[in-house]
Amino acid sequence: MFKKLRGKLILINLGITSVVILVSFSFIYLFSTQSANHRPPIPESKIELYTDDVEDIITVTINKEKQLAARDLLVMLIVSGLAIELAVALVSYFLADMAIRPVKEAYNSQKVFVANASHEIKTPLAAISANLEAADIHGNKWISNVEKEVAKLTTLNNELLTLARTDLINDSGVATEVDLGSLAKNAVHSFEPRMTKIDFKFTNNTGGKTKINADDYTQILNILMDNAVKYCDQKISLTISNHELNISNDGATISKQSADHIFERFYQTDKTTDGVGLGLAIAKSIAERNNWQLSVEPDKQLTTFILKY
Repeated sequence: MFKKLRGKLILINLGITSVVILVSFSFIYLFSTQSANHRPPIPESKIELYTDDVEDIITVTINKEKQLAARDLLVMLIVSGLAIELAVALVSYFLADMAIRPVKEAYNSQKVFVANASHEIKTPLAAISANLEAADIHGNKWISNVEKEVAKLTTLNNELLTLARTDLINDSGVATEVDLGSLAKNAVHSFEPRMTKIDFKFTNNTGGKTKINADDYTQILNILMDNAVKYCDQKISLTISNHELNISNDGATISKQSADHIFERFYQTDKTTDGVGLGLAIAKSIAERNNWQLSVEPDKQLTTFILKY
């Protein structure tokens, strides 16, 4: 994230500098060449001293000198402009790094805090859930409400902990040779109880094994499948190959505006559904960590999430 921000700041500085250099150097070049092209005529008192041939030779010589001078000026301006651009790029890099450093440190501290807080909250939530189960009280709506809210808090806390850990881990993990088809089938099994009334289609176009981070791949697959089950009407389609994963559902159409923000943290297209909008943000973070591309393509019939790896 901060690399992109630093890159944007450098590009903005270079863009402004380029415009200033282009305008100023163009003015210098035009002014210099126009001044050079304006040669005062030879005085009439000296015309008789020259023959036509000599006058022609002088004119040709002067024109050649003008062309050489204009060429030298242009080369000098180009070299000077490139040198200035390079200097601005280097200075912008260090200035941008200094500017975003406090923000970066605060952001990293926030990530560590969220990870630690989520880890600490996990223990009492587990204790509450265990005590509710041990109490073995059935038929009490108040106890049922508490159990539901504890389950929601546990899910939210786990998502925050996963997101914080994903932010803190910079490397892409260990890649191994795996059968993506088998991974997908195993992941889909856990969703079968929720898909009893859904027309689910699975297409496996993989050939042999693929070297990939299996844990991260499975986690993204689970997040996208959960999202598809949650928002679909009747149909879900899962298609995998050795380099791409597609999951489509026929749920409500996502607008272009929502598609632009759907991977942002806490963003929800439907505020009435369960969850807080962290699932797709987690998937996006995992994908970026592995240098994969995760995108969404909404249309009138289907919403398709595409993972390229």
